[in-house]
Amino acid sequence: MMEIRHFVTFKKIVETGSFTQAAEHLGYTQSTVTSHIQALEEHLGAPLFDRMGRKVRLTDIGKNLLPYTQEILDTYGKIENITSDGEETRGELKISAPESLTVYRLEPILREYRKKFPHVHISLSNATCGDNKKAILNGSADIAFVLLPQLQDADLIVHSLLEEPIVLVGCYDCSLNILDKSYENQKLSVCLITNEKECSYRTIVEEYLGERRIVPSQTMELWSVEAMKRCVMSGLGIACLPLMTVNDEVKKGKLKIIPCDGGFEQIYSQIAYHKNKWVSPALSAFIDITLKHAKDWSFEETTC
Repeated sequence: MMEIRHFVTFKKIVETGSFTQAAEHLGYTQSTVTSHIQALEEHLGAPLFDRMGRKVRLTDIGKNLLPYTQEILDTYGKIENITSDGEETRGELKISAPESLTVYRLEPILREYRKKFPHVHISLSNATCGDNKKAILNGSADIAFVLLPQLQDADLIVHSLLEEPIVLVGCYDCSLNILDKSYENQKLSVCLITNEKECSYRTIVEEYLGERRIVPSQTMELWSVEAMKRCVMSGLGIACLPLMTVNDEVKKGKLKIIPCDGGFEQIYSQIAYHKNKWVSPALSAFIDITLKHAKDWSFEETTC
């Protein structure tokens, strides 16, 4: 017989990509996790995972089961949250966000939310905006923050929060003072410092340079916004970053904005969740708090 806990285990394996990690997260032995999956497979008469060493991948049957699993767990969540008036909001909230928004926008939101709803368990994961979007589409996150051009997806409910200007920055004595038509079809003498592939603002600057056939002399890939800023301030190169992440350093003269002809594509901070996602009391409250804080988000335009 299939049980709710079997579906919880199935979903956790999908999220973690491993029977072992799922067992650790759920507090089960690995044999218990295996028995849960075997119970589902026996009932369905087909395997749910292809097991290749330590890695597991969903079979076609597993892929078909995943959205139904999400519906079952959402319904179970609704039942669990049937409470009498005045009872504390409880539950779990899974949030995905890029590093830049986590560091520069989310802290006051999370602080207020935690103060008001101490019994809600929050998990926050950082990834590229593309991966964050995938997380809400496959159900591994309840809500995602993204920095992208205006999202238009029939499967998503999207709230646009604020336009987030993207700027090219160098150290205060960087030899590059403007990126204009005189650089087209040429190689830049400076190194371009970027973060991981598929990051929205890395894609934007690469497309900007590509359209103008401008080639940086070197490219350095780093793991975080803070690491990128430190390298730029040290004179190791230039970087394309959201203005919110560098505004303080520009004001203090540690970085300078390098004007670019034509500017960069507009991107926006946005929150999104799946249209079929049950908006639990915990999620509804988080959305309300986020929208309230976003009304006060601003930045002071800084020029070099």
